[in-house]
Amino acid sequence: MKTKVNSVVTNPIENTNESKWMKPLALLGKVLLFLAGIVLSLKAIKEPDLWWQLATGDWILANNSIPISDVFSFTYLGTKWINIKWGFEVLISLCTKAFGFEFIYAIQALVTVALLYFILKLINLKNKPFLDKTWANSLIIICSFVFLAASSNRIIGRPEMFSHLFTIILIYLLTRFQNKKNLIYLLPILQLIWTNMHEAFGTGIVIIGIFVFAAWVEYLINKNKKKPLFISLALVLSIVVVSINPYGFEMLSRPLEIFSQLSTNKYTTELSNYTTHEYWQTSTYFTLLFLVITFLEMLTIAFEKSNENRLKHLVNQFGLANILLVIAFTILAISAYRNLIFLNIVLLPFVVHSLFKFIVFIGTKTKFKIQDMTITLLAVVVGIVFYISIVSNQYYKINKISHTFGLQFSALQNPAGAAQFLKANNLDSKIIFTDYLVSSYLLYQLCPNFKTFVDLRDLDVFPDTFFQKNAEVYANYENYKLLDEKYNFKAAVVLNTQFKRLQIGLYNDSNYTLSYFDPLVSVFVKQKKLNNIPLKISAINNFKPSVFSSIVNYVFNPFYKPMDVNETNFNTESALFYLSVGNYIQANSLVVNSPNDAAVNYIKGQYFFNMAIADTSNKKFYNDSAVNCLNLAIKQNTQYFEAYFSLGSIELNQGNFVSAAKQFEKCCEIDHNNLNAHLYAGECYKGLVENNKAMKYLSKLVYHLEVSNEMNPNNPNIEWNLGVAYFKQGKCNLSTPILMKVKDFEGLSAEDKNTADYCLNNCGGK
Repeated sequence: MKTKVNSVVTNPIENTNESKWMKPLALLGKVLLFLAGIVLSLKAIKEPDLWWQLATGDWILANNSIPISDVFSFTYLGTKWINIKWGFEVLISLCTKAFGFEFIYAIQALVTVALLYFILKLINLKNKPFLDKTWANSLIIICSFVFLAASSNRIIGRPEMFSHLFTIILIYLLTRFQNKKNLIYLLPILQLIWTNMHEAFGTGIVIIGIFVFAAWVEYLINKNKKKPLFISLALVLSIVVVSINPYGFEMLSRPLEIFSQLSTNKYTTELSNYTTHEYWQTSTYFTLLFLVITFLEMLTIAFEKSNENRLKHLVNQFGLANILLVIAFTILAISAYRNLIFLNIVLLPFVVHSLFKFIVFIGTKTKFKIQDMTITLLAVVVGIVFYISIVSNQYYKINKISHTFGLQFSALQNPAGAAQFLKANNLDSKIIFTDYLVSSYLLYQLCPNFKTFVDLRDLDVFPDTFFQKNAEVYANYENYKLLDEKYNFKAAVVLNTQFKRLQIGLYNDSNYTLSYFDPLVSVFVKQKKLNNIPLKISAINNFKPSVFSSIVNYVFNPFYKPMDVNETNFNTESALFYLSVGNYIQANSLVVNSPNDAAVNYIKGQYFFNMAIADTSNKKFYNDSAVNCLNLAIKQNTQYFEAYFSLGSIELNQGNFVSAAKQFEKCCEIDHNNLNAHLYAGECYKGLVENNKAMKYLSKLVYHLEVSNEMNPNNPNIEWNLGVAYFKQGKCNLSTPILMKVKDFEGLSAEDKNTADYCLNNCGGK
């Protein structure tokens, strides 16, 4: 179907400030855009998914076959496994063998360049009347920088990169060739490759289907046009080639199964939908802005003076295919946070077109004349600032993103030390418990001996019920002990920054000995504790970057400095670990002679806080000492989350709910995705509502409980509190189903069960 959005009035704004170096400046802006896309793609390896994908690629090459059942876990070994990403896995396996692990992000850089290239091609296709103006081309570059900023959270080296690329290529080809013969071979070939690269391949069928539907509608309305046979045949062939894969015709229904998983898989925030708090991040508001601008463009077209019906006029001018694309990808975007980038890709050409029309309108109604030099220089400045902020890591710090620029593998971000320990102690072939975040690297590094308990293949292998049981293990150590009885684990590997309750349980279990730990991970071996001598942090090695990585990093930032494990204060890291498992005396002893920095003052503050609890005769002295140390830590580092949290805990312990809530709110501001911060903030507001009858805090209590419930679904204690809070708000429609679900939970006290019954009775349910 012919795209109509480019049929606009000729631009009346005169070109000014032309000079012989205007075009070179405009070209520089475009070069900076592509450079920014490249450096935004060059990151240190930390995506845990990549390791099991690399392991799968290696397995495929070693066995000359594609697995159709699980070969990597001991819990579901032999279970049916549909691994759509096998093509990507083979690609990265081949590339890493030749150039090193870091080359995965070089592939991402190439894909990002191609993505930007086709986005610019599509924008140019839709905006031909404007493109003879330098300011128009520079504005396209500025909008594309905004697109990069809005989408940077998904430029992470994962196989979804190919779904992003194929989405824009298909839209571009369908827009350009419409119903020409070229589509018959171009679209099926792309669809075939896509089907064997990433599970979002069904998006391609939807895109082609939208254009086919729109073409037939236009044909039926305008009988003078030719039947859209070529594009229809391209759709049929694209559907047929989906079955050309290791799993055959089963792949035809796979997109529906994958889409249904979005509502089932609640174990990763990237699958959060628009109803959750995690969904509404900075990048989400960029996409919302794009959507609003596009919607306003549609309204403007619909209410233009015309002899046609408004809807018909909108369809004729904007294009039915374009309207359906916006609707379809909006639905996709609201279903999961990770899908926002697809909507950004679809909307960007319309956003640019809307801005062009707005500028033309202002120029027509007033004497305003946009200056080519101004907009061109702005594009260059934006490009330079964007580029420098990325390679200097300021972009990631400002946006609180945990990635860093530069191709590098670091043991501070991957459990390399734990893998070496397991292998050196002949534990790599044993039955070992691993949390789902560390298991993938161990799987890759210790293949073929090592088998996982659970890993990041998620619902493709492991059922939802298994994930629920796994979540209970992290929340309650008794559940781990039940698993241990079943599997007889020989060791447990746990990420230090997560799963604190499990870590504390293992540390205090007489059957386990802490045998290895570094700043990232801990290993507990099943053996009787022989002594209580504290284990100092284990030595981990720097990994030398490949020649390829070193050259690339230097080219894009001559001042690049790789992460160095030797810069880590091992005593401080050891002390922080002992804090996390409750050994405060040992933690304090490790930092007595350490430099006076924020981490050291935080550790001392925690020590004094816990001494105040243990030694009530000197409670005031210890509390005052704790507050002083923690405030000093915050003064030295205003973003020190843990120090605010400890101050809040001290205030909460003393019953000062308002001041405690302020500290926990600060924690939520710094790290919105921290479950404990929301839980403790909720405790403060619960105390104010129940003890002080301050009902004005009820809405804040509900907010933090809702966030906590999203982060830790199916937790009966959180759900009980949320159900009661909804009841107090008079929202029986929300309270009743939650309380009905948890009222018989064994962990609830008799008083809590009575409260649940009271709420249900007063809501008309039982």
